[in-house]
Amino acid sequence: MKVLRLLAGVAIGIALFASCNSARKTSQDTASGRKKDPEAANAALKIGIMLDRLATDLVSATTGKADILRTGEGINITFQPDFYFESSSEQLTPDAKSLLNEVSGVLNRYPYTEVFIEGHADSSGNQLKNKKLSENRAKSVALYMKAQGVVAERLAIAGYGATRPLASNETPEGRRKNRRVLVKIRANEKKFLASKIQVASK
Repeated sequence: MKVLRLLAGVAIGIALFASCNSARKTSQDTASGRKKDPEAANAALKIGIMLDRLATDLVSATTGKADILRTGEGINITFQPDFYFESSSEQLTPDAKSLLNEVSGVLNRYPYTEVFIEGHADSSGNQLKNKKLSENRAKSVALYMKAQGVVAERLAIAGYGATRPLASNETPEGRRKNRRVLVKIRANEKKFLASKIQVASK
């Protein structure tokens, strides 16, 4: 019985020792990982500075005519169709073209970004038509930006119809908010960090 008790004690001791070693190794690995991270942190800082400058330039260019939000991933610009499109149409208004000229000009100064253009609709009417209209509106914005010099390879579009509402479709104001074009601007990290332009972001 004493032998069994002794063996049990030894087993517990070994388990505790292994547990402590494992915890110590995990802690060391974490610390080691932190030591290897300065390069990644420096890259993230440069990208963040570039996106901050881009957001500031976009705010200046749009003069309050679009909602611009700096997010953790990049920059979101929300365009309301009441201003940007003819009623129930993908045709851009003259005011929209004027503003997109300014936005495109800013984007051309920041070539190492990618632009995702999303069309959204409210839930009223025929949903298949709404989805097609939302896609066509996103396409209209992309084609106009391309005509202003934004490289086509930077542009991508999607039409979501009423599947991603911001507000309730039960009220006119909610439906107005849901009818929108969302432009998401993200850094092309690989191209940006490999370029000479990132030196200016130090």
